[in-house]
Amino acid sequence: MQIVDALIQSLYERGVRRVYGVPGDYVLTLFDRFEQSPIEMICTAGEEGAGFAADSHARLNGLGVAVVTYGVGALKLLNPVAGAFVERSPLLVISGAPGVRESDEHALLHHQIRASDTQQRFFNEVCAETACLDSARTAGGEMLKVLEAMNRESRPGYLELPRDCVTRELHWPLKTEPEPRPMHVVPEALKSYALDLLNWLRSCKRPLVLAGVEVARFGLQSTLLQILERESWPVVTSLSGKSLLPERHPLHLGVYEGAMSSRNVGERVESSDGLLILGMPLGDLDTGIFTMSFDQDHCINVDLEHGVRWQGGQEESLDPLLLLRIWIEESQTDHSNRQSVTAACLPTTSQAKFIPDPEQGITVMRLIQAVDASLLAKDIVVADPGDALFASADLHLPESNDFLTSGYWASLGFALPAAVGAWGARPDHRPVVLLGDGSFLMSAVELATLARYHIPALIIVLDNAGYGTERPMLDGAFNDVHQIDHVGFARSMGFREAVRVSTEDELWNALQRLAPARDSPVLISVKLPQNDCSDALSRLTEALGKRVKS
Repeated sequence: MQIVDALIQSLYERGVRRVYGVPGDYVLTLFDRFEQSPIEMICTAGEEGAGFAADSHARLNGLGVAVVTYGVGALKLLNPVAGAFVERSPLLVISGAPGVRESDEHALLHHQIRASDTQQRFFNEVCAETACLDSARTAGGEMLKVLEAMNRESRPGYLELPRDCVTRELHWPLKTEPEPRPMHVVPEALKSYALDLLNWLRSCKRPLVLAGVEVARFGLQSTLLQILERESWPVVTSLSGKSLLPERHPLHLGVYEGAMSSRNVGERVESSDGLLILGMPLGDLDTGIFTMSFDQDHCINVDLEHGVRWQGGQEESLDPLLLLRIWIEESQTDHSNRQSVTAACLPTTSQAKFIPDPEQGITVMRLIQAVDASLLAKDIVVADPGDALFASADLHLPESNDFLTSGYWASLGFALPAAVGAWGARPDHRPVVLLGDGSFLMSAVELATLARYHIPALIIVLDNAGYGTERPMLDGAFNDVHQIDHVGFARSMGFREAVRVSTEDELWNALQRLAPARDSPVLISVKLPQNDCSDALSRLTEALGKRVKS
């Protein structure tokens, strides 16, 4: 078996059916072999786009792959890979490289900087594991080591493949099938500790769970939902963890993000006498710039980095995976008289209604209400950082894992290429993209990718003539964005449908007309007042203003 065959087979056996990339001379042979394999190669307009596409694919399917050339290609991936690292997304970078022989014989090769291992050392900082497959003797083991580390930590990995090593024969057979995560025997002391936490929450009068993105990254949604229904505990999610559970489930109260939260959600969380914060690193955006307000004495915090922290102490070995495993095995009837519930026995939240005012201009709040009322059962919302993200907290998504964003890394330009990866992971779903006019300019070339592969995405551009999230902080001409014809640009990229709207009636008609299933992308450019913003951003600005004045 050749190195390239082992690589492709290992990816296929881990569920990969599409990869994303941009060809270059150091990686052409690898591209050719992918085209001959059962894995489809999606060629994006740029390498950063390939990275964001692979990132979103990984979030939905558990492993995403970006294939690029050396130097000028791979280094463009450092931004999306860094975001995938901090947000625990298993994105695999496969980079071509100069051949081993030519590197030894020639000091100056194009795309190369400093030493031959410089690029790998860059990726060491933002990956769970890296390897250079430059030896048939070690390539198989190194490849599997990277894939296993990615699976274990849910973080990126990096493989470098010199072009003269692609077709080298491995020295012995390689077992390419993924190994299941080991189920270690839980020590009795640890189990007892976990059950003490469970019983403490059961004793509370107003228990509540605040679930974060780590629950989704490690596939814990179903287990968590079973526990919530068994215990009748209500749940809210962080903004980056939005839709990790179905948002129309009767136990789902909404999104909590400190001062940015709606009044009802904020009061419910902050009045809880038993708050479980599960799998939620307390970053600034998820906490509304650290405006969360609750009693630490009534709180249990469980995440992957620190384990359990609460008033009773700390237990580093008890992470969200192990805690939920112990809790799901525990019989509810032995410890509680509380009657369990299921989604089937409770009414679900109905979809919002929207009645447009024919002559009224569009605001961010009304735009989100219209989108919420028009979402289909199999839509995946992809929101770019900024007010498109903050406003989308008010959407109600019917299925779990239907929301993607760069919620911690907060990289503008994420959403358009992420829509490519969302479709690649779930081709029976429609990506609905919300992004500002500033982030549109950073990634607009990926409209060509959407058109090339007939991806049925709905692109909604929030056009407020600048960086609206930054204006309340410090405004100036630097926050203005050069106005372009979004409709004309989209059509030049191959879009058959693109419209500009400025009234509620025009917006609603466009959403209804473009909602049916299509075999190509569509774009709606929405004219918004320059100083308008979402309710969430208004609440945050007000709260931060009070801090400054106090």
